[in-house]
Amino acid sequence: MAFLIVLILIAQPTVDNDLLPQWMTAEEMLRVDEIGKGHVITTPPGCRVETPGEFEPLCGVFVTWRYGYGSSQDIIFREIVREVVEVTKAFIIVRSSNEQNNVGTYLTNGGVFLDSVSFSMYPNNSIWSRDYGPWFMRKEDNGEGIVDFQYNRPRPSDDTIPWRIGADWGIPVYGSPLEHPGGNFMVDGLGTGFASNLIYDENPGYSAQEIDSLMLIYCGLEQFIVLPKINIEYTGHIDLWTKILNDTLVLVGEYAAGHPNHNLLNQNAAMIASFKNREGINYRIARIPMPWSTSNAPPSYLNSLMVNNKVLVPLWGEPEDDTALVIYQQLLPNYDIVGIDCSYMAGSGGAIHCIAMQAASSKFLHVNHDPLPDTTFDTLNDYRVRAGIITSSSLLSDSILIFYKVNAGSIFNATPLVAVGDTPGVYAGYIPAQSASDTVFYYLLAKNDDDIRRTSPTNCPPHTYSFLIAPGVSVTETFPQKPWIGVSVFPNPAHSYLFVSFCVAEETEVKLELHNILGQRVKQLQNAYKPGYHTITWDLCDERNRRLASGVYFYSIHLGVNEEKGKVLVVQ
Repeated sequence: MAFLIVLILIAQPTVDNDLLPQWMTAEEMLRVDEIGKGHVITTPPGCRVETPGEFEPLCGVFVTWRYGYGSSQDIIFREIVREVVEVTKAFIIVRSSNEQNNVGTYLTNGGVFLDSVSFSMYPNNSIWSRDYGPWFMRKEDNGEGIVDFQYNRPRPSDDTIPWRIGADWGIPVYGSPLEHPGGNFMVDGLGTGFASNLIYDENPGYSAQEIDSLMLIYCGLEQFIVLPKINIEYTGHIDLWTKILNDTLVLVGEYAAGHPNHNLLNQNAAMIASFKNREGINYRIARIPMPWSTSNAPPSYLNSLMVNNKVLVPLWGEPEDDTALVIYQQLLPNYDIVGIDCSYMAGSGGAIHCIAMQAASSKFLHVNHDPLPDTTFDTLNDYRVRAGIITSSSLLSDSILIFYKVNAGSIFNATPLVAVGDTPGVYAGYIPAQSASDTVFYYLLAKNDDDIRRTSPTNCPPHTYSFLIAPGVSVTETFPQKPWIGVSVFPNPAHSYLFVSFCVAEETEVKLELHNILGQRVKQLQNAYKPGYHTITWDLCDERNRRLASGVYFYSIHLGVNEEKGKVLVVQ
């Protein structure tokens, strides 16, 4: 695999000098079969992961700056970098030392200091780094990772940039089999992702359930909300009409009555509001006016960039500009709201968000907890609370706590969470037994050596978890109902790997067997799995580690006493 990646990074075609738009050119439409030609698919991380939200702390912002195509667009890049370097680093991707010198001189002459600017020379095809850039995530082993989706354009140099960043930064890269541009992907930092149904259009070989499973095993998304893309607009990307401002607050565009997208955006806003995040809290919806446009590349205030304590908002010289800035400031009073004139990008298919990609901070702390449900506890036994914690540094042992109180008006008491010896990264503690009909309110707290403090729920109080005590019911651990429960075998046809996802409620012996059309067994994988959700990854090699020949194979999956059978087409 490493040798293959090196070849892909080296053997790139000569980069041309055309400034490519966000959409495909007429020439590129003739080369759609080249999309993903050099994309590398790898096994997933193999452990629980978290994808941080764009509103979480950053160590920098990537931009691909193809300098000199016109002062108008160069000004936009310069103003983005000016604002970024005040609060973090700007990682600027250029094609040559000459271009680096020109960009540096242009920034310096424009009053932008270079002490927080870092240049990388990578071959590239376009400026749309959001769509092909790296998605940073956090792993259960407290390490970092990068997820690389297949770019939906025939631009092979762009498609290698996540691998180049991973190699330079010493971070492992995990290649997802999904074609999924970054402009169509947002997360709440708590295991929920959002996209338009473009993801279904561009991945016809996968069912919706299989896409959910892939987003889970590569990105840690326990919930994947897919919404209808808006009418007329070319890209189909969600970042032109929706913005995730924090773990509960979602900003959605709003067109005036009579616009072709008026009703659709109202419906999408209502759909998002009907969902809850992992902590059981409904998403709150705010609306922002969209300038009237029936262009296939309409102006939008949602294509903004969150950079630590700033939000960079595209302005278009429209009457709604001032209103948009006021709305952002009202919703995010602790942020510096900065407007950047993007009118020179009108009609290009994107703005600030589309030409920038955040790099999450290397210091992090995530707390993953499934709230205790009502009416599942007795009045004699203490109530076990479990949480998965991913952290960039050691946890402070006296600061991993459950805070609880009984009924309204009482004060919170604290009890410790301690590591579960046989399950790395998982912590457990107990809330004392209470009386029948009591309501217990609680939240979790964790701190680490990087001076990061996280609670679950993230905004507590006023948000807390709660459960009602009902008498005579014994304690049982339950698993939340997720849309991907059960056995899922994908992709089919299988090219590089076959994934088998499943859920078990108790420790279970699981066996996967594969037979050829003659009934001969070519592979068997067997292991015991603890309660929870798991994915088996098979590399399409037989018992002697030889690649299987292309053809039809029959599988059987035994989960305890249950068995599921099917067939899969292997295409090598």
